[in-house]
Amino acid sequence: MASRRRIRSPWWARLCLVAGIILVLVSGVSYAGTVLVTDRVDRAVPQADLLGDHRRHTPHGSRVSGPLDILLAGSDLRRSWHRHKTENPRTDTIMWLHVPASHDHAYLLSIPRDLEVPIPYDAKTGMGGVSTKVNAAFAWGMTSVDDVTGGMQNLHATLRKLTGASFSMAALVNWDGFKAIVAELGGVTLCVDRTFTSTQPTVGHHTFRKGCHHYDADLALALVRERYAYADSDYGRQRMQQQFIKQILKRATSAGVLTDPTKINRVIGAAGKALTTDLNGYKMVDLVLALRKISPDSITSLQIAHTTLPNYNEKLVEPIDGELFRAMRTDNMDEFVPTHPELVAHGRGLGR
Repeated sequence: MASRRRIRSPWWARLCLVAGIILVLVSGVSYAGTVLVTDRVDRAVPQADLLGDHRRHTPHGSRVSGPLDILLAGSDLRRSWHRHKTENPRTDTIMWLHVPASHDHAYLLSIPRDLEVPIPYDAKTGMGGVSTKVNAAFAWGMTSVDDVTGGMQNLHATLRKLTGASFSMAALVNWDGFKAIVAELGGVTLCVDRTFTSTQPTVGHHTFRKGCHHYDADLALALVRERYAYADSDYGRQRMQQQFIKQILKRATSAGVLTDPTKINRVIGAAGKALTTDLNGYKMVDLVLALRKISPDSITSLQIAHTTLPNYNEKLVEPIDGELFRAMRTDNMDEFVPTHPELVAHGRGLGR
């Protein structure tokens, strides 16, 4: 019998953002009698010891408690890289997702690719032990072009030394795979503050028009990769990447996706090719239950304070960045952010 009451998808019909975020993972769906697919997500998305501490093998209960600090990274590894192995891929997208103990909102901090930091020496590769751009840490931890575990572990060691944070989970996305997720979702709506012509070779000299427009996977990825059109270069790109994550989450949790088991199935398959995760031993259903209250509008985007060095690399500004890192790792962001509004990443497009 038909019901006039609005049908609501239950909590397990939500799509969970753990990537970076990238980074959308499908938690599962139950609609009109279809079977839950959370187990398939766990099977489809590869798990690895990305943080280098083997905690994913440690048994614990399914209840996720306390604050979460999640390392998110986007690699430029793509299929063509295997044909031209002149150097290992780097991570131009690095984010720190902090979820307070309340699990009802989150803070997303971008780490600039050009930030000059000490990179620890890696005995496996013989690289490191010097200060350079943070995006080199991933490449310097890889014993081969396919060694994403070594790359993430070295990136984690670098950021732990920089911030003092103990990351509880991690996710790595490759851009070729992420494009497939966007394609399965039917594109995404993104906004820019002024018209500009792209420098990305994959889309030629495409002109992105001022305002909000719906883009297919190729154009959306080109827009997220763009940095030369921004007045503040990589910081403008960070704002676009943060906007991209929120808009992907909105698109993924729309009725057109949640109520279509076939589409959910395809998105899961695409996610399995795009993502590698370290969930600290938890199953996806554990995280979905814990983070079900977080929405795109409850995620605050942040950027570090920075200044430019003579070699054009970036450096931290103290004491403000040290205070920011301390607030993130001690779960004190709700008090810190209102007193430092300049660190909130306002603007949705090209900025100044």
